Amino acid sequence: MHEFSTMTRLCAMLILAASIGTAACAQPPALAAAPAKQAEIEAAVRGLSADWAQAMLKKDAAILERIWAPDFVYVEPSGRRFTKADGIADLKKSTEQYTSAVASSIDVRVYGGGTVAVDIGDYKEVGRDKDGKAFDRTTRFTNVWVLKGGAWQCVSGHASQLPARP
Repeated sequence: MHEFSTMTRLCAMLILAASIGTAACAQPPALAAAPAKQAEIEAAVRGLSADWAQAMLKKDAAILERIWAPDFVYVEPSGRRFTKADGIADLKKSTEQYTSAVASSIDVRVYGGGTVAVDIGDYKEVGRDKDGKAFDRTTRFTNVWVLKGGAWQCVSGHASQLPARP
């Protein structure tokens, strides 16, 4: 009788564990933001991506100071990594002249109960390089945004060069 009781308890525990696991998987993510909040965050992140493009177009380092977190790190299509300080210094010394800089096709996903967002989109820049040669470059980016002190800041990102369209 003792063996049967132990075996019965073991089976009951396995069934309970399996049902809890199944129920947990069926539940919506506990850390998802409410739909209205999610839409607000998506709009904010899209706006910040547009601001970032304007910073490049206008060579406005103040925008980057505001939207890049102190520990910001980015990876360019070339594979080069740079920090916030590096990126701002590069912007200030750049001799490229932009005639257009636009972030588009931006998809935003929200995590951490509305404290983390990841955006994926396209960035197109048109202008002239330091030698006066025209350029028309399009990259696809992924950025990670974190809500810090009530403001969204980008902590990390990466861009991949898209092939030129004929």
